Amino acid sequence: MNYIIMDLEWNNSFNKATQKFMNEIIEIGAVKLDENLNEISTFSELVKPVISKKLRSRIKSLTNITNEDVRAGKPFSEVIDEFGKWVGEDSVVLSWGDTDLRTLLANYKWFLKKEDIEFIRKYADLQRYCQCFINMENIQQAGLSYAASCLEIDPEKYPHHRALDDSLLSAECFKKVFDQEKLKDFIKVCDINFYARLSFHPYIIKNKNDPLIDKSLFNCYCDICGGKVDVIKKWKFTNQAFRGVFFCGNCNREFRVNLRVKKFYDYIDVKRNYFEIIHTNEQKDIEENK
Repeated sequence: MNYIIMDLEWNNSFNKATQKFMNEIIEIGAVKLDENLNEISTFSELVKPVISKKLRSRIKSLTNITNEDVRAGKPFSEVIDEFGKWVGEDSVVLSWGDTDLRTLLANYKWFLKKEDIEFIRKYADLQRYCQCFINMENIQQAGLSYAASCLEIDPEKYPHHRALDDSLLSAECFKKVFDQEKLKDFIKVCDINFYARLSFHPYIIKNKNDPLIDKSLFNCYCDICGGKVDVIKKWKFTNQAFRGVFFCGNCNREFRVNLRVKKFYDYIDVKRNYFEIIHTNEQKDIEENK
């Protein structure tokens, strides 16, 4: 079995056909390691963009890739065909975070009209794996340079934000913490469900009558005494959540409830927050005199 450490660079482009922005790949870089973590070979190719032929200034500054460079690149279909053959059959593909894999899949769908990447059948998120070996207090996701420093690897050894160089730095991190048994827990089989989940975009449900919503979610009780409440303001969707205002006679308190319902690929996530409403004396006088 081989390990493929992959990295991509892309240009955020406006796709007129979809009327949406898309991360169009402009470079693919990777390093191939054998089962003993010996470097076998590397892959590095520039991709000629077609959705937007001009790179954003931030991308040019970040990567030092120029418009002239990518104009001399190969079409995506040609580069990805070469890359697939280079990856081979018995390989685990890794990338720093799954954003690169999501971007590759989006480009695959747009340019090749395919729903999965047939040459990637096993995948592991190298960022999540490496974070198991790093003190991650107050940090949710470690950047590659930060992780390398934590693992006593000089992040300046390779230029940043070029696909092959980031792949090589990622590979050094991988070698430093390699544990074959522990890695097994992070390797995912890339079947139809895997790619369907990967391409699914979670979204906030905004319609109270959406059939995906359990209507009992809108039944409200006091969060202190658990008793019934009176409705002051009916549920209304605002700022990415349903909001309602209620009064508990037993506790003599008014409170607001925020209810956020989010659809993920195979489950509904519900978050409910309570906020007590405290009226000033001046507000109370106004309300009593209404």
